[in-house]
Amino acid sequence: MTVMFFASHCASGAVALILRPLELLLLCTSAISAKVSPQELQQNIDHVQVRVEVLLERISLEDGLIDLMKSLGAVLMNLPLFLLCLFCFLAAIAILSPPPQTAAIHRHLNSHFGLDQVAEVQDTAGIYDFLQTFENKNAELRATSFNYWCEHRYFQREWDDHYLVPVSSCPSPRYTALELQSSPVWTNSTSPSTGGHHRRLSAERRLAGGGTSTGGPQATHANPPCEDNDTAYQIEEDDPNITCHDHASHACATDLGLLYCPRTCGYCAPFSYDRYRKYTKPQVTLLPSVVHQTRYKTKPCEGWAEKFLIQNYNPVLVTIPALDGPKNDELLVCVDRNSAYEEDHAFYLDCTPHTPSTRCVDGKIPITAKTLFHGQAVYAKMLIESSRDLNAMKEVGWIDSQTEHIAVSTVIYTEDLEMFTSLTVSFDFDYAGNVEGSVSMVTYKDVILTSAQNFIGCLLTTCIGALFSATASTVHLLRHREQCNWGLTCYEIFSRILLLVYPTILLISWSQQLLMSHEFDLLLDTFISSDGVDESHLNHNMQEYFKVKTVIHEEVGWLERHRVASYVLMYFQFLQMVLYFNAHPRVAMLTKTVKGALLNMLHFFLVFTILFLMLAFMAHFLLGGQIQLFGTFGGACETQVRMLFGEFIFVDGAEQLSGLSLAMYWLYAASFMLIVFFTLLNFFLAIVVDAFVAVKDEYDKLHCTYNFIYDVGMIPRSLFMHFKLKLPGRKKFISYLEESLENLKEVKKQAEQQARKKVGHKGVRHQEPPPAEPSGGPLTMPAKKMLEEFPGFTEAGGRTQKLGLRTRRAQSSRRKHTLPKNPKP
Repeated sequence: MTVMFFASHCASGAVALILRPLELLLLCTSAISAKVSPQELQQNIDHVQVRVEVLLERISLEDGLIDLMKSLGAVLMNLPLFLLCLFCFLAAIAILSPPPQTAAIHRHLNSHFGLDQVAEVQDTAGIYDFLQTFENKNAELRATSFNYWCEHRYFQREWDDHYLVPVSSCPSPRYTALELQSSPVWTNSTSPSTGGHHRRLSAERRLAGGGTSTGGPQATHANPPCEDNDTAYQIEEDDPNITCHDHASHACATDLGLLYCPRTCGYCAPFSYDRYRKYTKPQVTLLPSVVHQTRYKTKPCEGWAEKFLIQNYNPVLVTIPALDGPKNDELLVCVDRNSAYEEDHAFYLDCTPHTPSTRCVDGKIPITAKTLFHGQAVYAKMLIESSRDLNAMKEVGWIDSQTEHIAVSTVIYTEDLEMFTSLTVSFDFDYAGNVEGSVSMVTYKDVILTSAQNFIGCLLTTCIGALFSATASTVHLLRHREQCNWGLTCYEIFSRILLLVYPTILLISWSQQLLMSHEFDLLLDTFISSDGVDESHLNHNMQEYFKVKTVIHEEVGWLERHRVASYVLMYFQFLQMVLYFNAHPRVAMLTKTVKGALLNMLHFFLVFTILFLMLAFMAHFLLGGQIQLFGTFGGACETQVRMLFGEFIFVDGAEQLSGLSLAMYWLYAASFMLIVFFTLLNFFLAIVVDAFVAVKDEYDKLHCTYNFIYDVGMIPRSLFMHFKLKLPGRKKFISYLEESLENLKEVKKQAEQQARKKVGHKGVRHQEPPPAEPSGGPLTMPAKKMLEEFPGFTEAGGRTQKLGLRTRRAQSSRRKHTLPKNPKP
């Protein structure tokens, strides 16, 4: 009988067959005393049996770890280089779009503008109210607004005996005329002798702290003459007999006095302003907010709507106005939701008596001129005098059934960080008139000075490191084709190419972007350089405004696209890290579990998807009319996902159901809970647990696989001995072991078949000598045979024989016992 060595306590023992086949192989033992030296075992090599599957396990493990170390660190230090590239890339995108600062800015703007209330807007009245609130909050962030500045001629600062501090006031009739405050109303006594105050969008701009440029602010235009324009005022009022002087109490109480009667009202340039209130915020908006809409075309009414338009009337119904007489306008406007409205103006109203001739064109009053935004026709209005403008919009029905989409937007600058935010709140209308609000907020950072240097340096480091790493991995793959793990190495090369190509694209495209500060300068200059504030000049300003806004939108879109691309790139690198960890079985349990459960998971998701969508359609079809969350199929699916995560089971609105609808709801809810929540989810958990248990059981059967740190720590010794003894390649030896293992399994199978044939017809086994190896025993082969059969060990064995002889002589005096030549089992 021979002695078998199980290799259950030797991290280096299995490696020994490759490194020192006549000595260290014999360290893999738990069947003999630990006092037996390798030299004593070498003397009895003829009686040593090796468990092939255990040896194959250990050598395969070390081979995988060695391949990993070669590809990462041992050859060209790829792992540190990979980490360097990854960290430099993360640093670069953090410079381009810093998450902490962006989150802080968005959190403050969300709170300041009350963006949480957007989802609560349900109708047209709510939109108008939100627009008013939005512009009021925008004015609070506009450091040049009337909230912080008062014209010098009206500014007053006095001591307050109650508060015991100086207080400021601004009794400006001009502000009252602009509906910026309620008093004082203009009178002859309030008109200063020094002239008036013409509304100018080019007024001095000052931020809190009051710094200006080196040359100071400059006027973009000369002061207009201080004179009344009675002709223009008569046209505007459609009365040829009035003048500014005779009609001052009316003219000066409105913005007509600012435009046409500056001398009479005392609203003449030059202007200067004193600080009325201190500006305390680190963020500023540049201009009043802009609201714009897109519209649908109209079409001839069809179906029952056509009959509704020509309905009769009954003069007897005197208590029901509008049903007792003919209507002089259409009852209903039918909308073509497949065609965009692209006329020059959003509305054309009929001219009324006393309509100024400058505003009435061919019997129609055009309202809100068209401008282009991304090549699409939009109809925009800047809320300069927000209260008056919004009231006028309500009067003309600016939001109507043709309105497709409404958006109000502003731009915000955060000082010190050089970050620029584009904020847009949108409201979309569906075919039933429901309002769906949404918020888009994107912050762009100007990467300049030191930040630009760091950004360029990080991207260049990433590109150079990725190029070097990809080249090294490719060379290593070509030079070690047989020993390399092709899948891991090819994915590694692919990920490095991504780390080379994408940062290069990012750097080139970034260098072609204009600074956002330049775009903000253009945006502000659009109105600062305006030649006037009448309708034609304002329309021209809006055209220029949206040209700049288009560029800003494109740059913001560029940033958003690269943020998504960066995320995808980081995901590829994340998978690369996961693949690196798969080199060791103990840390590969996650991926092994997913791989083992993948087929069952695919079948599960097939069944789950069908049942989930079917239940969602049932909820949508049966309950969508009563419960808003089930109103659309997508909404029903979203609601079920929330229910799936246990967020709720009793849907909002279900408490209002009654009768058959309530019974159907609970039937649906019970079906969902039973099928999806209790059954399918537990099925999924069982699939994962079953796969994990199978993987764990498989790894528990390993004899020579320990923890990751220990096994990796043994690799340098293995590499050293392999190099020192110049042993043959591991790949070939692994192939030899695999072939030997298959042969042993075949021999074992044949032995079992022969044993079954020897069983008698009554089930009694004939008395035959037992097989050399029990049918359930391990698969072994003589160590000497292994050393003789595998090419390369003969030379290595010859080199180690001398080493073994010297060692035996040196230790012969210390030998305590030897193995018997023919030990019993």
